[in-house]
Amino acid sequence: MSFWGKAAPGDGNSVASHPLLYHCLDVAAVFEALIDSDYQLRTNMTKPFSQRADQAIPALTALVALHDIGKVDVKFQAKSETAWHKDLGDWPGTQPPYDHAAGSKALFERALKHALTALVKNEDFFIRSALLTPIAFHHGRPVDRHPLGRSGLSRGTGENASSVMAEILSAFDDVDALTVTNDGWLREASWCLAGLVSLADWIGSSTDFFPYQAPRLDARRYWLEQAQPRARKALTELGLAPAAPNFEANYATLLAASCTPGPTQRHCRDFELPSGPTLVIIEDVTGSGKTEAALLLAQRMMLAGKGRGLFVALPTMATANAMYARMSACYRTLFSADAAPSLALAHGRARLHDGFRASILPNGGRAEGEADGEIETVQAACSAFFADDRRKALLADVGVGTIDQALLAVLPTKYATLRQLGLSSKILLVDEAHAYDAYMSRELERLLTFHGGMGGSAIILSATLPRRMKERYASAFLGAQGGNRVSLPAAAYPLVTMLASDQDCCETALEARADLRRRVPVTRLDSMDQALDRIAEAADKRAAVAYIRNSVDDAIDAVAALRERGLDPILFHARFAMSDRLKIEDEVLAIFGKNGTPAQRAGRILVATQVVEQSLDLDFDLLVSDLAPIDLLIQRAGRLWRHARRERPFGAPEFLVVSPEPRMDAPADWFGKALPRASWVYRAHALLWLGAKELFDARALVSPDGVRGLIEAVYGEGAGDRVPPALQSNFDEMEGAAYGDASHAENNLLDFFAGYCGDHRAWSSDIATPTRLGDEQTLFRLALWEHGALRPYAADRDVFRAWALSEVALRASRATGRGLHEASIETAAQAVEAVWRKAGDHAVVLPLLGDPFGGRVVNRRGVEMTVSYDPRRGLALPSEGP
Repeated sequence: MSFWGKAAPGDGNSVASHPLLYHCLDVAAVFEALIDSDYQLRTNMTKPFSQRADQAIPALTALVALHDIGKVDVKFQAKSETAWHKDLGDWPGTQPPYDHAAGSKALFERALKHALTALVKNEDFFIRSALLTPIAFHHGRPVDRHPLGRSGLSRGTGENASSVMAEILSAFDDVDALTVTNDGWLREASWCLAGLVSLADWIGSSTDFFPYQAPRLDARRYWLEQAQPRARKALTELGLAPAAPNFEANYATLLAASCTPGPTQRHCRDFELPSGPTLVIIEDVTGSGKTEAALLLAQRMMLAGKGRGLFVALPTMATANAMYARMSACYRTLFSADAAPSLALAHGRARLHDGFRASILPNGGRAEGEADGEIETVQAACSAFFADDRRKALLADVGVGTIDQALLAVLPTKYATLRQLGLSSKILLVDEAHAYDAYMSRELERLLTFHGGMGGSAIILSATLPRRMKERYASAFLGAQGGNRVSLPAAAYPLVTMLASDQDCCETALEARADLRRRVPVTRLDSMDQALDRIAEAADKRAAVAYIRNSVDDAIDAVAALRERGLDPILFHARFAMSDRLKIEDEVLAIFGKNGTPAQRAGRILVATQVVEQSLDLDFDLLVSDLAPIDLLIQRAGRLWRHARRERPFGAPEFLVVSPEPRMDAPADWFGKALPRASWVYRAHALLWLGAKELFDARALVSPDGVRGLIEAVYGEGAGDRVPPALQSNFDEMEGAAYGDASHAENNLLDFFAGYCGDHRAWSSDIATPTRLGDEQTLFRLALWEHGALRPYAADRDVFRAWALSEVALRASRATGRGLHEASIETAAQAVEAVWRKAGDHAVVLPLLGDPFGGRVVNRRGVEMTVSYDPRRGLALPSEGP
């Protein structure tokens, strides 16, 4: 009882502190409660051992109770003079840097090595390391925050640790020592163990649930009377206890749908689920109800014990916002009527979504010493993690977010194991799975390996998934369970593929919904001018028209040209301040969405970039697009005549594509000469040629019968053999770049089979580890100069939210910082940025002056440029070509 485990600075005369013995039991009790609440966790954590679960869990719990044993060292105890116990002698003063996690690991390997045999029979160093490293290094990554260096463990630390360990273990009934029967399974389970101990330590450090107590109870009484009851109460109040699923849900109640389910939905409702982790890949045409089918399937998986919640991963913030709105209306029906499930949104701008206001953990906390020159607070780390809504969503019952938030679970980011733990208990639903490049695809493969290996099940949705990519995803999911490379030969479309470790792959061909069988004529246009003529003609006939361009500057130019013709198009792209972008998104959905009226749609024109091509439920009478990769063109075409409407201004749909003619003698600059800016957005010009050749030769998009053929003709085996000679070097270059990007991802990714260890060179913060490759961006926050001060461009009572709503990003190749301003403005801008820098935020203030708004930025060459901002046009830069 002489050693403190938690302490807070007092007034010099008194101190609030909590005995190390009590804190260790608090954390162990939370760990035990977490495992008891989840059958899947119990299965994962006890699989490596010879004992039954009811025998293995007590021994694991006792081991977790030793997680902070390194705190007995004098260098840790001396961090708080007021908490220092007189039984330890005189306070020795400030000590050298010391990491108690590394101290715990050193004690496990030295002074406590033989004593641990009472809990772990195996004495093999590597087996013990795989089991004890996640317990010792429970602060987010398996590396030392402070190397022990010359100081090492202080004299007497081993004897003190042995005494404290004996007292901790006296709290437990006699336990059977663990016997590891499969060290590979143990390494795989170490990821789950690391996440559990981190979460247990956070909750066990919260004074809201475990208030500091004087050392009056012995270990056994404290365990039974305080630690265990408080742990169960904490999980209930935090909403971490699983919400019971809804056994009565069906198509109508789950989706509030009065119509008859389609073929894909019926199949997902009725087919027999295998045992164990399961992957289901749903391929169907745009607008077929894949999401509804996936929700039906997810609910069945929850009832089968394959997950206790759901995380929906999407490619962009806009698609995540749209899905969040859909899930808000139906997620409660996944759970029983008396449950109170949580819903969270996970992406970089989640706090800006008006519908998202959720919290999981309270913000109290007490310090446990100093680290890196600052007061370290476990509860503060916990609060910071959960204050980040992106990460919080991975522990909510239902989370919706960008794929990035899930991918961070397989990169060496701090608390990656918390993300893994949160996802492993969910059904992982990956939408628009075709939308990822080679780097992100390799990340998704690794995510599926982790997810399947930790007992999770997944659903993948796509309208245009190439066979090679599908096979890689399937192989990755089964690879964690000993499966061989998967072959998926079925060419049918629509198709549902089901894979599980204990049975053969099942590929089921389905009929497409009758109303989705269509032939959309495709017409090639030579230039933007031809596109504008067709758009003007359609608007004159009161048609709702969209023109999707491949770059922001091209979209701005098209809007300017249409306005010269007396038209008033809506412009939608990513270079708006977030406040204006959200308003435009709402306007676009209101006019062109499912509930848009004929009066609202009549003659309206939308000019947009890629922000509208995925997951936004939009419907146009005429669609015009710049040439893009074939899978994206198919997605864009899905916004044409998407909904059943009584009247259309045309007798049939038509898809217009601005593209150079795909001739066999096409020159090397075939695409760049026709669409110079777009040539920098989509650099695989040979694949663009292949897609254009297939599409224009067919003269139509035939759905669903022609979709698979188009995709495989461009991305399948032997596609490069059909490329024109002048574009062959581009094809080879892009193939090489894709292999390079995949290799880059491989070097960044965690190795599931190696286990939770400190071998990876790059354990770091979330911000430092990229989930995507691409052009570096500079984040600006727009500001107005008023009354001698800068204020955020966006108005909001919450200053943080106001600045966030004022954000707009530019490619770093276009702008890297703020240009010169008068001294008073520059001083004010630097003062605001100084506050952000303390939090590791590198955004740049961009003051807007005058009417219309204007500002100054500087590019990488140090050249200053004047930029303008308009809420209906966005941020415009001087034309620089591409």
